[in-house]
Amino acid sequence: MDYLSCYAIAVNEVNASGGRIVTSPTNGAAGVIPAVLKYIIEFVSDEPEKSIETFLLTAAAVGMLFKRGSTISAAEGGCQAEVGVACSMASAGFAACMGASPETVLQAAEIGIGLTCDPIDGLVQVPCIERNSLGAVKAVTAAQLSMASDGVYTVTLDEAIEAMRLTAADMSVKYKETSLSGLARTVKIPLSVPAWYALSVP
Repeated sequence: MDYLSCYAIAVNEVNASGGRIVTSPTNGAAGVIPAVLKYIIEFVSDEPEKSIETFLLTAAAVGMLFKRGSTISAAEGGCQAEVGVACSMASAGFAACMGASPETVLQAAEIGIGLTCDPIDGLVQVPCIERNSLGAVKAVTAAQLSMASDGVYTVTLDEAIEAMRLTAADMSVKYKETSLSGLARTVKIPLSVPAWYALSVP
């Protein structure tokens, strides 16, 4: 976790200081993909050259799908379009480097994206269960980042809470656990037929 965080922040710090600009897929999300790739090379792979090729080609393919099918611009789609897409790309690349099947690679990309609150078929558990795992990893990373910062920070919790309140007030109701948008609209759930009905039909 510490290495992943360090790699990701290092890329963004170089960007912010006017160094080499890495857009992967955007400047705002530049650290995710390089951090995961560096982690693979340093700690996972026995064949770094092959892993680099596999990771980058897989991540690029997933990024292209988002670019063609939606957006990678935060100005257009919010943070899910930048850091969310970068996470999705990196998840797919990591899975591919671990030898996952194409279907599993795509599942990794889907889990990584992190969309709006969009209960499928009215069930709050879907897709929230996967996001709990992501949230647990994020919580540990957040704690590690705060401990490494030695009390130096720019945004206070009160300011973040106020920003959350303003965002929630501006947000369309269809993104607020209503099953009116997001995955709730795109996932096709087959209608279940009650057993008594099935038995009564000749």
